[in-house]
Amino acid sequence: MEWTNLDLPDRAAPAAAMPAPADSPVILVDDEESVVSLLTKVLEEEGYPVEGFDSGQEALQRIEEGGVALMVTDIRMPDMDGMQLASLALEEDPDIAVLVLTGAPDTTSAVESLRLGVDDYLLKPVAVDDLVVAVGRALRRRSLSLYRHQIEAWLRAEVDKRMEQVERQAEELQEMSLATLRALIRAMEAKDPYLKGHSEKVAELGVKMAIHLDLESHEIEEVRIACLLHDIGMIAIRESVLHKEARLSDEEYRHVQEHAEIGASILRPLTNLGGALDFVRCHHERLDGTGYPRGLAGDEVPQGAQIVGVAEIFVSMTETRPHRQAHPQEKALEMLRSVSGKWYASDVVEALDAVVQGREKGTAG
Repeated sequence: MEWTNLDLPDRAAPAAAMPAPADSPVILVDDEESVVSLLTKVLEEEGYPVEGFDSGQEALQRIEEGGVALMVTDIRMPDMDGMQLASLALEEDPDIAVLVLTGAPDTTSAVESLRLGVDDYLLKPVAVDDLVVAVGRALRRRSLSLYRHQIEAWLRAEVDKRMEQVERQAEELQEMSLATLRALIRAMEAKDPYLKGHSEKVAELGVKMAIHLDLESHEIEEVRIACLLHDIGMIAIRESVLHKEARLSDEEYRHVQEHAEIGASILRPLTNLGGALDFVRCHHERLDGTGYPRGLAGDEVPQGAQIVGVAEIFVSMTETRPHRQAHPQEKALEMLRSVSGKWYASDVVEALDAVVQGREKGTAG
């Protein structure tokens, strides 16, 4: 592959491109030795440890050994093209940062780079400053990703430890306060900034609906607790499924559906929850029997579970998520009105409508 020589002026790299030099190496892959030598000189001057390869297969073997921070690869190489190498490298080490270089850009390779999760797609000839900036940016993203994974692993370990304590010391569960449970929910929601405060919003709406429906005070409290804890079972759902933006496969959808029963299992040792436990288990059930996890129908679906389910759907639809903007309240209401009497009791949907429109009992207007 032909390469246009880089200019190597005497200059300091832009501050934004200067993360601390990595202990893990940057590997360079190009079938032209002169290109590898030139890029090695550029990056070593920036303080990065560099290893060069003229073969995609050799580079992949190095990645399999572990500890590589970043790979910079040409696309057109004889034994293994750069896109194939990037795909195999990311499969071997999802945390590796990848930059792809090409002297013959085309839409197909650009789209494939995005699909694979390549950090940057650079066109030859590339300016030294642009290359250094791209390397620094990719390594910073990698550092943030690794840090996030460490935090998430710590959170999972803490939750696992807590659950083991719960199993060993069941007698202490009676004394577990709602504040502790809410902290567990906050830890779960902290993994996704788009979910921050979600359970509290569902609880606020669910309580207003329960009051509008003239439920007894203890029933209102059960609805509140169930709303706060309705998705606690999500803590057992695979992270790759939770954060997937594309359509879920049938297997992944069934896996997500497990959260209702898992949530009930987590809460079952808390014997003072009353009906809240059943509301958590049944908040995805529907009157027509098409819900989950047990396919209950009609009067089998508790009213409290319907309140939680309707409140959760409305809040979710009106929240911004990574793959979509928030829906207007009226659109969310229209959707729920369309299933009134089919999925949920008409009086439950009407209670939502009244609360959202400011017509709940005790409110003027």
